[in-house]
Amino acid sequence: MRRTIAALTGATVAALMVPTLVTAAPASAQTAKTTQAAKSDPVSALKRQFRTHRGVKLTENTKIVGAGKKQRTIFTRRNGVLEFGRSGLVASDLTTTFNLPTQDDEFKGLFTPSRTISLKNVSYTSGGFFADSMPEGKKWLRVRGGGLILVSPVQQIISTVEPGTLKATLAHTGARRPGGTWDGTRTTVHSGTITLGELFKVSPSVRAMLGAKPTGRSATLPVTWKIYIGSDQLVRRVVSSYTESTRGLNSTELTYVNDTRYTGWGTKVTVKAPPAGQVADFDELTVGADQPEDPIRELLTN
Repeated sequence: MRRTIAALTGATVAALMVPTLVTAAPASAQTAKTTQAAKSDPVSALKRQFRTHRGVKLTENTKIVGAGKKQRTIFTRRNGVLEFGRSGLVASDLTTTFNLPTQDDEFKGLFTPSRTISLKNVSYTSGGFFADSMPEGKKWLRVRGGGLILVSPVQQIISTVEPGTLKATLAHTGARRPGGTWDGTRTTVHSGTITLGELFKVSPSVRAMLGAKPTGRSATLPVTWKIYIGSDQLVRRVVSSYTESTRGLNSTELTYVNDTRYTGWGTKVTVKAPPAGQVADFDELTVGADQPEDPIRELLTN
């Protein structure tokens, strides 16, 4: 989904640095400290989770609020598992459900629950927008190309299972405080703001989501975030918020609030493709001409 992003301005934060005189430690002590620092770094902790057939469970809630006359809101939920390999994410199995405004029965057929299995260079979706367009006997729609990227118009924009995204986001930490207990672990919550342009540079999922590099005012869109990190330096929760808008004859504005929870780091996971006999490709579908191009925006802004 291509988006035109509204420009928002932010305050500039200045920091005063006070030099401190320190005494150099012996080389062996310095090496030990460096090793310990690496072990306590969230990015290093994430990379240590990259083992064959290991992964993490994901639960994600999203609220999408339209700024139209009716102030409609869509609530979505994604849950399932992510599977890692030695180099990072290699597969996922996620189910998405929607909770629509009760008065909008005409859209319910487009927002049916869906399950998506993603593997390298291919994904399979059952249910969802194209459920009624599938050929007889087929259950899964196959989409090829693009590598494994978790992409959905309702997903968390800050993917902390991407080491580069996690590192770049935490570099913008403006505050830290106790974050409570999540997944049985006491956490510290880091909070801050990062721009859409900065996320586009480091995040494969954001590049796939936007489709084109944000420029001008779009690139400066602020995404506010909170990341809850456990004592083992693994992320347990991510909350982000941003507002996108279009300006023109039909100006619209949508606010996205994403709340993602990670549990069971190190869980054994093996994601497999569905049976070949139940799979169809796009050219086999019968898609109605009256299907909206962007049903989320149409629902929330009409």
